[in-house]
Amino acid sequence: MNVLIIGANGQIGQHLVRKLKESGEHNPIAMVRKKGQTPKFEEQGVKTVLVDLEGSIDNITNAAKGADAVVFTAAAKGNVFISDR
Repeated sequence: MNVLIIGANGQIGQHLVRKLKESGEHNPIAMVRKKGQTPKFEEQGVKTVLVDLEGSIDNITNAAKGADAVVFTAAAKGNVFISDR
């Protein structure tokens, strides 16, 4: 089963990618925001897709093509939850 991990570079995402890869039953696909995050996954034989969640929904849709399942492990970054006063 091909599993897209959104937020693969985070603590939970990295753990999940490793566990899925080790299982031998699943093919994790690591979705990351920055090009510099891809080598560590590619060195493990894990396919990566480069997508920023703040970008176009079409980019996210395209990243999910070919995935049988999607797991969302991304966290909010920056001041997303801080409102202006």
